[in-house]
Amino acid sequence: MQNFNLLQIIPSLESGGAEQGTIDVANFLGEKNLGSFVVSNGGKMLNLLNKRNTIHFELPVHSKNFLTMPFIAKKLNKIILDNNINIVHLRSRAPAWVLKFVHNKTFKLVSTFHNVYGSENFLKKHYNKALGQADYIVAISEFVKLKIIDTYKINEKKITVINRGIDTKFLDPQINDEDKFAEFILKFNIPNDKKIILFPGRLTKWKGQIKFLNIIESYKDQQIIFYFIGDEKNISYYSKLINEINKRNIARNCKILGHLSKQNLKMMYKCADVIISAPLKPEGFCRTISESLAMKKIILSYNFGGAKDQLSGLDEIYKVTPHDHVEMKNKIDQVLKLSNEHQNNLGFISRRHVVDNFSKDRMLDNYLQFYQNTAL
Repeated sequence: MQNFNLLQIIPSLESGGAEQGTIDVANFLGEKNLGSFVVSNGGKMLNLLNKRNTIHFELPVHSKNFLTMPFIAKKLNKIILDNNINIVHLRSRAPAWVLKFVHNKTFKLVSTFHNVYGSENFLKKHYNKALGQADYIVAISEFVKLKIIDTYKINEKKITVINRGIDTKFLDPQINDEDKFAEFILKFNIPNDKKIILFPGRLTKWKGQIKFLNIIESYKDQQIIFYFIGDEKNISYYSKLINEINKRNIARNCKILGHLSKQNLKMMYKCADVIISAPLKPEGFCRTISESLAMKKIILSYNFGGAKDQLSGLDEIYKVTPHDHVEMKNKIDQVLKLSNEHQNNLGFISRRHVVDNFSKDRMLDNYLQFYQNTAL
C-alpha cells in the first residue's frame, strides 16, 4: 500500500454532506494507520471524528477575510511541515484562497467541487475558480464534472468523479431496537393514522420548502402530515417558513422538526410514506436521494443535477419534471395508492442500486485508490 499523510481542510464541521464526507474519509484512513489530519473551525460534528487515529487542528479557515489569510496560512504551513503532509485536500473555496499564501508547496494539492456554485458575475466566478487551480480535482457527480468543465474551462484530465457515499449498513430499513423506535414515535408525536410525507433538507430558500407549501395547501383537508427536517440555523428563513405555514392555515398538516440526530433521521425515514426533494436549483449530489432509496423508500425528486445521476436507471416514478407542481402532486397521489407488494419490489431494486453505486464503502475505496495514485 502506498503510504501518504493527508490533510483535509474544510471551513467547519457543523453540518452537511461535505462535512460528513470529510469525516468518513478521515476515519477510514486513520483506521488503516495512514496519516489522517483535518483542519477546520470546529463544529458539532467534530465528535464524529475518531481522534485516536485522526488529528484535528482548529483554525479559522472558514473566514473570507483576505487580510487574515496570510496569518492563517503561516499556521497552516507549520502544520503541513511538522506532520510531513504530502497531500492537501481542499474541501471548500475559502481555504483554497488561504493556500495561495502558503509558498513552500511540498505537497500535492487536491480540491473538491461539491457543487457548481454561483457564477453570475466576474467576482463570484473568480472566487470559485481557485478550486480549479489544484493539481487534482474531485467532482462529486457527473453533473458537477460537466458543469465545471464548461464554466471554469478546467482540463477534463484533472478531474476524477467520486460520488458521495451513504452508510448503507446503518441506513437499512430494519429497525433492531423496537423500544427506541417507540420512544421516537412518542417523543415527536408521529401519528399512526395519517400518511407521512417527509421533506428533508437544510431550511434555506434554495431547498424549496416555501415553494412546496403550494402543494401542501391542496392536502389541507386530508389525513396527511408533511414534515420538514433539517438544520434550522438560517433563522430568518425558518421564521418566514413558519409565518407562511400559519398564513396559509396549514399548521395542522405541516410540522417542522429541524435538525435530527443520525439515529432519529433513520427513524423518520422509516416512518415516511413518501419523501420529497424539490430544490429551486440543481444540487451537486443531494445525499437524501440515496439515503431514501437505501431505506427502500420512494423519493419523488426533481430530475436534474446530481439527483438525476442517482436516479438514472431506476423506475420513472421517482423522477419529476423540475418545478412542475402538478406532476409532483399527481405522483404523490399515485405513490400513496401503490400496493405494498409494488413498493417492496421498488424498494429492493433501489436499495441494491445504492449499495452498488453510492455506498460509503464504495466512496472510501475510490478515495483510497485516488490518494495512492496522487501520492506516487
